[in-house]
Amino acid sequence: MLTVEILVSAALGLATVLAVCTGLVVRFKSPQPRQREESENYFLCIDEKHERQRLGSLSDEPTVDLSIIVPAYNEEERLPVLLKDIREYVTARRQSEPKFSYELIIMDDGSRDKTVDVAMDFARTHKMRELKAVRHVINRGKGGAVTQGIMCSLGRYIMFCDADGATRFSDIDALLAQAKKS
Repeated sequence: MLTVEILVSAALGLATVLAVCTGLVVRFKSPQPRQREESENYFLCIDEKHERQRLGSLSDEPTVDLSIIVPAYNEEERLPVLLKDIREYVTARRQSEPKFSYELIIMDDGSRDKTVDVAMDFARTHKMRELKAVRHVINRGKGGAVTQGIMCSLGRYIMFCDADGATRFSDIDALLAQAKKS
């Protein structure tokens, strides 16, 4: 009887040590996101100052309900359709929930076209002060753009969607409802 208790105790101890070691290896050996260039620490928006502003950090206290990240590389033609869809969603959401807040982060991943200009023109036309455009100096790829977008998000909930319009924003409420249950 005593032998079984010793074996169970030893197994639990070993499992704990393995779990801690695994956690340490994952934490310290996992690849870290590339450091941003200095200019990538700022975003453009249409505020009263009309100047670039310093990005927030995922470790900051959330200041909005939802962060929407859009990785974009040469998306000047497809971006307006997505921005229209997002605008319609947040307008409807604010009618049913007036205190709903969001930020829309366009992560321009080194585009050679007018992706940022299109986004900023849309923001000015529709008075979307929540739109932030970040320009990467070099192309980091979709994963890099999404990661950098998440790292500067200030939302309680964070999502990303492609500029191709594959995500229907009418489905977002069901997703958020499930996330709130967790």
